[in-house]
Amino acid sequence: MYSSAKPLFDYIVQNVTAYSHKEARAMAFMLLEHYLRLRNVDVLVDKPIPSNASQPDWDKIIERLNQNEPVQHIIGSTYFCNLEFKVSPSVLIPRPETEELVRLVVKDCYWDEDPIKIVDIGTGSGCIAIALDRFMSFAKVWAWDVSDDALAIAQENAHRLLSEVTFEKYDILKEDTFEGQFDCIVSNPPYVDAEDMADLPAEFLHEPELGLASGRDGLDITRRILAEAADYLTDEGVLVVEVGNSQWSLQQSFPEVPFAWVEFEFGGKGVFVLTAAQCREFQSLFEAAL
Repeated sequence: MYSSAKPLFDYIVQNVTAYSHKEARAMAFMLLEHYLRLRNVDVLVDKPIPSNASQPDWDKIIERLNQNEPVQHIIGSTYFCNLEFKVSPSVLIPRPETEELVRLVVKDCYWDEDPIKIVDIGTGSGCIAIALDRFMSFAKVWAWDVSDDALAIAQENAHRLLSEVTFEKYDILKEDTFEGQFDCIVSNPPYVDAEDMADLPAEFLHEPELGLASGRDGLDITRRILAEAADYLTDEGVLVVEVGNSQWSLQQSFPEVPFAWVEFEFGGKGVFVLTAAQCREFQSLFEAAL
């Protein structure tokens, strides 16, 4: 067992060889915070570790990391919008860039403080829906997913984070229609195309294919959202969707559509916004592409 923070930190970094030095440092900081409640500054000043502190088998953890198991799965959680979310192999690990989507909805898409209705399609861990619910007290938020396992994780996160999101099982590829009418439809759907799925980095193989793959061009689910959105947005509503690297494919598929691509301060990309009026204007085009 280690008696102070810095030697333990250095040992982890030196022995995690499946990742870059920068990534190994980030993982070591996460592990020491999770297991020993050591902050980054505690590591830097080499804070003593109490002799009665319970320490895990560090070599076993390093072995799992070198097998490309995500550190978030090892510790069972990750932070998103400064909220701690439980994660598992049943859900995608929330990415920092998706926080920009939440900031966009909270700060720029709206809102006077009238009651508004938001639905998050493909909620996974519930991170987007729960963050919106926490930061927009005047909103009523629904969250849909096709996976029972994902919904169980999302509901557990909502309970822990005192969120009142309404979760429902819903498969937009099989159901004929959405239910209800919303001021905002938001989604970070699966958007990895077939070519990229065949060449995913090893760490992504520990995450659910259901949350990644979306057909040949990565747009199967996005096309369905586009085709249905017009009928289920209020007159002043907006559609906000993250499609990541499939941005180019979407633009090539619908060159007539004036997607508003958001430029984020902290590096997110591939998020578009359409108004309800635009969704209705191009609905027949979207429907024809299904």
